[in-house]
Amino acid sequence: MMSIFTHSLVFERGARAGRRLPFTPPQMTLGRASESDIAIPDPLLSRAHCRFEMRDGYLWVVDLDSANETLVNDVPVKEQRLMFGDFVAVGDSVIRIDHAETAAPLVPAPVADEPAATPTDVVIDLGFDKPDDDAQPKKNLLRPLIWLVAAILILGVGITIIQNSTSQPTGNTITPLKQDNTLLVYYEKVEASTENIFRYELTLTADGMVAVKLDDLTGSQRHIEKEQEVATELLADLARDLEGSGFFTLNKTYTGFALNPNTLNESQITIAIGKKIHTCRLTNRSDEPDGFRAAREKLEVFTKNELGLWDINLSAEKLTELAEESLEVARKRYIERDVKYGNLFEALRNYRDAISYLDTVNPKPEFYAEVIDGFDTVKEDLRVRYEDRRFQANRASNVNDWPTAARELKIICEMIPDRNDPRHKEATQKLIDVENRLRPR
Repeated sequence: MMSIFTHSLVFERGARAGRRLPFTPPQMTLGRASESDIAIPDPLLSRAHCRFEMRDGYLWVVDLDSANETLVNDVPVKEQRLMFGDFVAVGDSVIRIDHAETAAPLVPAPVADEPAATPTDVVIDLGFDKPDDDAQPKKNLLRPLIWLVAAILILGVGITIIQNSTSQPTGNTITPLKQDNTLLVYYEKVEASTENIFRYELTLTADGMVAVKLDDLTGSQRHIEKEQEVATELLADLARDLEGSGFFTLNKTYTGFALNPNTLNESQITIAIGKKIHTCRLTNRSDEPDGFRAAREKLEVFTKNELGLWDINLSAEKLTELAEESLEVARKRYIERDVKYGNLFEALRNYRDAISYLDTVNPKPEFYAEVIDGFDTVKEDLRVRYEDRRFQANRASNVNDWPTAARELKIICEMIPDRNDPRHKEATQKLIDVENRLRPR
């Protein structure tokens, strides 16, 4: 089932620009009137302009017959279910829907008639463009940056080891793992081209803090930062898994060939467990050595579980590609919904996956509307068919037609194969009772 998150309203433009307001269930009204939950002195707003409310775990915005309309992603709406990353425009204010716990810095709206600065203006010059004849050659700053970060990390690891070996722990010392088995990790993934830079960074420090940073400089302009302290026993388990992954037997570098000369695809992992330290870097490799892949997957799954961030290590292009693949499978299964009882449930799962992939992608791709409409259509179709089969099973049971009741209940279990779904559990329990009645006495 989809996770239900707490939402925040991030004011990107208007009188409250730069403010992050946690959404307080079950609803919050927004308008010019002072009695509104979110009161904004904006003459373009109606006194009661719109309302944010929760419905079945989703955040909705409802226009309250405002004079100047409520827009979601530049489209006027009467009411609309909101996804993370959607923009709601009311009066002179633009509000971004975000996770409540996300701590990404707010980006102020650009000044009128002045081009807004983008990260590509200041972040990294990949050196792909040829210099002008009269200009000095541009340096490729990406690779030196990666080496610098790695050098700093290794230096920090060395200092930590020296300190651990020469000092005795005091009552104020925090030791996440037993002495000489401290776990430190640095993992960086960079995908760069002349059009985009995607960078994912994962760090695990000696004091048990795991942190993730993501910058995606495509049109979505994603920036995510999150960190959390990890329990000592989980760190010990992770250290054992990483030590047994085969990572420490790898070469230091593996280099391939870029399909496009103006692209860079590089991943680097540094792991220190006590006094054992190893770094491995892959550059433009289409395949991963087994030990590298095992360590990477363990780190990514561990971090996703601890921070609750899934698919964060994928670029917007990759997330869009995965969403489109899920949409294609959902379409096929919906067309074949009468071929196999479980196809409708699987189509709903594929639509849900597509929505999840596109959660942090902005602006949404053109097929996003089809994903949302398809999800709602399939969900309703499945509900109607389930209710019909449930009615048939109950009616058959009421007249002691146990063979028919058993058949309908089995169909329900096939329609909804998820054993954790309450509908599946109910049908299974009833089926056990019906089959007991069918046995010869």
